[in-house]
Amino acid sequence: MASLSAMAKSYRARKEAVAKLRRQGEKKLKEVLSQKRRSHSGLVSIERKKEDIIRNRDHATQTLTQYLAQKDSIERLKIAAEERLRQEQNARDEAKQQSEYGGPEEKTASIQRLKIIEDKIAELHAEIKQREGAETRIHALIENLQKVKAKLDGQLKNQIHAKPGLLEQLKSSQKAEASLRPRVQSLVKREAQTAKVLQSAVKKLAILEVARKKAARKKAARRAMLKAKLRRAKLKAKLRSAMLKAKRRRSTSKKTRSRTMKRLKKRIGRKIKSRVRKVKRKIAKRKIKRKVTKRKARRSAKARRR
Repeated sequence: MASLSAMAKSYRARKEAVAKLRRQGEKKLKEVLSQKRRSHSGLVSIERKKEDIIRNRDHATQTLTQYLAQKDSIERLKIAAEERLRQEQNARDEAKQQSEYGGPEEKTASIQRLKIIEDKIAELHAEIKQREGAETRIHALIENLQKVKAKLDGQLKNQIHAKPGLLEQLKSSQKAEASLRPRVQSLVKREAQTAKVLQSAVKKLAILEVARKKAARKKAARRAMLKAKLRRAKLKAKLRSAMLKAKRRRSTSKKTRSRTMKRLKKRIGRKIKSRVRKVKRKIAKRKIKRKVTKRKARRSAKARRR
């Protein structure tokens, strides 16, 4: 029984050590899995943001190209209007000279021509002014789009630079998971095997403990019975000595001797009965204690199994 108890103690210590290692391994595996999930979600987020940035950058580039084309067109139209304006101004100067130095008919024609030229010059000034306003607006839009495009390019570079770090984290977490998962599974199996052996040893110990207590109770009951027999023998010896003393008394009559004998018998019988009752009570109490200890042993065995 001592060797079995020592074995149970060693297996209990081994189970606690394995459970501690298993908890540490599970904690590390949980951290590694969390890092793996974070890295994977980070990579997915980077790809999604990268796609959005590329889409927005393409849209900004396309819009910028359109605005640049509009700017070139406005500049060409402005240059053409300025060229026409110079031509009309030259024509106006010629018409003025003709109106000053020509004849009456030439003056009349030049005056009408000057009115037409002045109207064209006014139209060209308005057109040039309109082109300049459109050019200013287009220039502001182009500058804004260039800033947006530069910002998107910077964000895209940041996303590209962040990707290798997350990839490295993902690879390291996958390697750690591949090494930790089998180890944790092995520790779980070892813990289960140790618990099984420990449970078997605890059962055997409980059976041996019950047998030991039963043998101890039987031994105690035999001792109690022997003590009771000794007490009865002592009481019988006292009774005999009392009877002998009563016989020796010459002065007492037969009736008094018989009365004294009856009294002594009754007294001795009462004492014997009281002793027997006490012994029975003790045996009953021991039976109750035995039932209580059995229940406690069962409960402790169930608790250990859990």
